[in-house]
Amino acid sequence: MKTNAAPSFLLVLWLVLFVARVSAQAPEPLLTLRAATDDRVTMRLGYESFHDMELDEVDRFDGWTAAAELSVPFMERFRLRLAWPFRTEGDAVIKPGQGYPPDTEIDIEGSGGVYDFATLTFEHQLVFAADRGFDLGYYLGLGTKADRLDTTKYNPDDGRNDPFNHTGNLMHLGVRFDRMHGFGEVLGNAGVRYYWNSDDIYPGGNKDSFLALDLRGAVVFHPWGSVYPAVELAYLGDLSDFNQFTLVPELLWPVAEPLHLKLGVVVGLGGTGSQYGGRAELAVRF
Repeated sequence: MKTNAAPSFLLVLWLVLFVARVSAQAPEPLLTLRAATDDRVTMRLGYESFHDMELDEVDRFDGWTAAAELSVPFMERFRLRLAWPFRTEGDAVIKPGQGYPPDTEIDIEGSGGVYDFATLTFEHQLVFAADRGFDLGYYLGLGTKADRLDTTKYNPDDGRNDPFNHTGNLMHLGVRFDRMHGFGEVLGNAGVRYYWNSDDIYPGGNKDSFLALDLRGAVVFHPWGSVYPAVELAYLGDLSDFNQFTLVPELLWPVAEPLHLKLGVVVGLGGTGSQYGGRAELAVRF
């Protein structure tokens, strides 16, 4: 007698995923990172769309960036994190005063990010929740542009298109905190970034070296079924001409213990950053 094994296989697969979801750890939010170094190697693949961002020479920059990250823990309290924004594409409008007709549009694309560079970060956990009820640590990292952002903005002075961010370096440092509460988990990151030899990314004019605050906070609530609702508030800027205020409501889904899916809606709260957009991430822990 011939039997169909497909329904049985799907039932077993569903049971495996159901058990894995029940036992899975709450996913980390999209932007704010835990101080706890954990004991898992993690790979992340992310996508971000943005609208109406302002840079040095252009405004109304609409586009997207894709990025990958690998983080490796060691010796119980340390972690190395390698982040690589590998593709950005979009279009923008040239700002007035540069010899172009009003609302001249250009294309922007390249194998790199806008404000996020290829960065290697060292993390050290100082306080553990098992001892003090919360986790606390610091991070320190260096980065450089993965590749320049090519544009269709023609420069008659040298007879070629003008690239953005064709040079640039980044140093960042700060502290991270996380703690469990009755309603869920609270996370906070407070740091600074220093950019030098950057090009065409500071919104306030031709300023290639600048210091920026990098502040992030998140609440991950107890799950609705197998999905964790979360909300994040972030600020990147220098409290002057460069200000990105962002609110990100999120849904975090531990599909199975090794696999976490995260979705967020980006709401700009004014300033020079994205006015609206979305974020998605797939994280694998092993």
